[in-house]
Amino acid sequence: MAEVTLKGVSKVYSGGVVAVQKIDLEIEDKEFLVLVGPSGCGKSTTLRMVAGLEDVTEGEIRIGERLVNDVPPKDRNIAMVFQNYALYPHMTVYENMAFGLKLRKYPKKEIDTRVNEAADILNIKELLQRKPKALSGGQRQRAAVGRAIVRKPLVFLFDEPLSNLDAKLRVQMRAEISKLYTRLQATMIYVTHDQIEAMTMGTRIVVLKDGFIQQIADPIHLYDNPANKFVAGFIGSPPMNFIEGKFIKDGSSYYFDEGTFKVKIYEEMNPKIKEYEGKKTIFGIRPEDIHDKLFIPEAPEETTISAMVEVVEPMGSETIVYLNTSNKNSITAKVGAKEKLEINQKMELVFDMSKAHFFDKETEITIV
Repeated sequence: MAEVTLKGVSKVYSGGVVAVQKIDLEIEDKEFLVLVGPSGCGKSTTLRMVAGLEDVTEGEIRIGERLVNDVPPKDRNIAMVFQNYALYPHMTVYENMAFGLKLRKYPKKEIDTRVNEAADILNIKELLQRKPKALSGGQRQRAAVGRAIVRKPLVFLFDEPLSNLDAKLRVQMRAEISKLYTRLQATMIYVTHDQIEAMTMGTRIVVLKDGFIQQIADPIHLYDNPANKFVAGFIGSPPMNFIEGKFIKDGSSYYFDEGTFKVKIYEEMNPKIKEYEGKKTIFGIRPEDIHDKLFIPEAPEETTISAMVEVVEPMGSETIVYLNTSNKNSITAKVGAKEKLEINQKMELVFDMSKAHFFDKETEITIV
């Protein structure tokens, strides 16, 4: 079994620089776990501690039942795929993939079998006699993954493996790695700063900020139920809109009051927000939950606001619109690809208030 367990793991560099702070994490056998967050959040440091490339300042790391804090990387039965491929330029793809097995004195026949099996899985059999300089970026990354596969490790570790590829190739390689996971059914830990990679590949996602875990959840739960404002803003593209204001009550209904507009709170949220009545709060809504009233004229006025168009970005399948409210709050909306919008045009926007999120102004913890 290849569970990976981190218990109270911290990493402090010389000079008192804290990279990771008391992380508790249980990675299940055959799970594809993604560590995601902005630069400097501690995700790569965490991966490197699992690999044994960084010492643990405090806490325990276990692979299976085995405590590996003081176990050298070569003895942890893990394989790592790096951002820069780390292929030997003077060796062929075959020799690169076989190199680790040769060091471990595997029989030549076993090495040949493993390399060819991995090449079949990755569809690079015709590349085995080429050297890295004769390969494209995607082919080099496949060769690096193949070198990991032949090891048949307990755990695969990926450290931002797609960041050097162009946009089209990244999409292709995301699919390839996902298919590889389905085929191998191995435990994989994947580090990325790209939330789209995290959402499309991981069975669970760990969101990190400043060395702390912010939330652990499957992609859909993370998107629909962010634990705080940071997670809500980090997950989703374009990011969630945030507007400051306060809750007010009018009759039996609650409203979010921005100052120049107010929108009615979805009734099912009332029990959670009533204790915040009159307090400053943050309203969050995703661009895809904002609609042009022109196409839903029956939408109630109490969920509709006016805003001025500032930038229009046609994306082909949709259009991204950047707007400003009278109170100079910026709003991003996704609308239909065929909508003809002009700069400085006044636009009526309808909020889907059933999809709204609210955050405590002081703590930034999710209210609802």
